[in-house]
Amino acid sequence: MVKFADAVVIGGGIMGASVAHFLAKKGLGAVVLLEKRSLAAVSTGHSAAVIRTFYSNDLTIRLSVKALEMFANGEDALGGDCDFRNTGYICLLGEHTAAAGLAVLEAEQRNHTRAVAVEMDEIGELVPGVNADGIVSGIYEPASGYADPVRTVRNLVTRAADWGLVCYEGVGATRIRLSGDRVTGVETDAGEIRTELVINAAGPWGRQMGLSAGLNYSLRWSRESDLVMRLPDGFGRFPVVSDPNLRVYFRPDGDNGLLAGLSFPKEVEPVDVDAYDPDLDEPTRRRIESGTFKRVPAFRQGEYLKGWASVYTITDDWHPLVGTEPGLEGYYAFFGGSGHGFKLGPPIADSLSDVILGRTPAFDLHPFRPARFIEGEQFASAWGGGNRG
Repeated sequence: MVKFADAVVIGGGIMGASVAHFLAKKGLGAVVLLEKRSLAAVSTGHSAAVIRTFYSNDLTIRLSVKALEMFANGEDALGGDCDFRNTGYICLLGEHTAAAGLAVLEAEQRNHTRAVAVEMDEIGELVPGVNADGIVSGIYEPASGYADPVRTVRNLVTRAADWGLVCYEGVGATRIRLSGDRVTGVETDAGEIRTELVINAAGPWGRQMGLSAGLNYSLRWSRESDLVMRLPDGFGRFPVVSDPNLRVYFRPDGDNGLLAGLSFPKEVEPVDVDAYDPDLDEPTRRRIESGTFKRVPAFRQGEYLKGWASVYTITDDWHPLVGTEPGLEGYYAFFGGSGHGFKLGPPIADSLSDVILGRTPAFDLHPFRPARFIEGEQFASAWGGGNRG
């Protein structure tokens, strides 16, 4: 393992891989990426990887628009084809969610997305076989879709190797070393790397890494589960569907599959990130299937293939922590924000790499600074607390 680096990125999920990619691409120098398991092993690899612009915050919408552009042009923007599938995205609204949906639509139109309101007949055409009970309207995004999260991360890292990125899988960071108020290195379970620049992209372990540098982040962790089914041949095309009324979401999975999970609003299920069961439990499977089958009864014809449980890392406003910490030189945070971290990761990383390099970023990342909470400037949402943004 190398002994010196111009930058060390801790964590091989979408955020770590993205910022390592852009730092290497833009010529920072010797960049090292550390991943204690394998790339995209936890939250990223188990993400539904939906790329949508359905938010009520202007900055989040603009970043999501950029994400759509990047994923649709993965070869040039993200190091390779991310298997982005432009299925479209629809949120089904009921009487109690229509007001929040309208606020989202107004924000999207203010930011020039292609989102439109759709009525019941259009919903029936977009989602064949839909049971419309409880639905009064919908918001549809024709440009949205989903990608392959593991392929995306692998592409980012593999392409950046051409620019000098060194990635160590199976090597975990154990401590950020300081001298006074400066970063001096990273201790790993394979030895120390001397560096003056560390990006903490450790995801669920971001707080643990922060503590080693004297930082105490407010985070929660929640169990997040999904299942995959095989649908009958010729089942037909449908978009990504978010159903806050039945609290489920589902999307196509490849050419003949269905991926489904529990959607906002949902309870936080506290989990120990170092000791959780990665298998889908039966009660959660039944909850997912119940809502999904109720909304589209024909999905009952599908064959259950597999399921899993992973981890959401939740900040106090569900948005990621990005940027420096006052009084600590050479340290950047870049983690949290599960629920939309996959799509936001690459465009934020592109701008963060410019900040690190002293360039003008495409997006002002100041609103994501970790100190926003003590400064009273956290993100709000038309949906109240939760990961819709």
